[in-house]
Amino acid sequence: MHLLLPWLASPVGIKSKKTMNDESQGKESDEDQAEHYDSFNTPAGSLKFVIKNTEYLVRIMRPSGSATLHELQKSLQRNRDMLDESYADMVKASRKEIIHKKGGVDYLSPTQNALVARANIDLLIPLINVRGGIASYKGKQEAMPIEKHIEGLRKKAIKKVEAEISSTRLGSFIIISVVLVIAGFFLWLLM
Repeated sequence: MHLLLPWLASPVGIKSKKTMNDESQGKESDEDQAEHYDSFNTPAGSLKFVIKNTEYLVRIMRPSGSATLHELQKSLQRNRDMLDESYADMVKASRKEIIHKKGGVDYLSPTQNALVARANIDLLIPLINVRGGIASYKGKQEAMPIEKHIEGLRKKAIKKVEAEISSTRLGSFIIISVVLVIAGFFLWLLM
């Protein structure tokens, strides 16, 4: 059985605010344009999220009544795994961008996947509880609003890579310092 049940959230589309502003021909501010876009172009049953100035649409659909409690629980776990995988992909993308200085890094896919997984989690937890199962939000991040949670994951991925760089630089500094002290000590012995 496919664990990510087809009736759950699915990606609908991604649109950057820059593209929206180009379409509006500079007539409205970003905030006005975002409100206009939200009220007229978001399809029914979809949620719009703005992460790092890029809009993501996620379609939300109610599960079929024939889905068993076991299927819903498996789907909840799969979506939590998908959220973890998306975070790992965000770290890889951050590493490519910050350390390897590669352009055109793909943040869109892991962010969209994280939004879909998180929307599914929000849908599944109450549904499992209504059907007599036991499900709850894990940690304070999962209880946050979706947009804030995924934005936090992006920031956390960037901070993790920056911390790796700092620790690498500090480790290199310590090694060089130790080598210089040892070399100075041997020079002192030879004099």
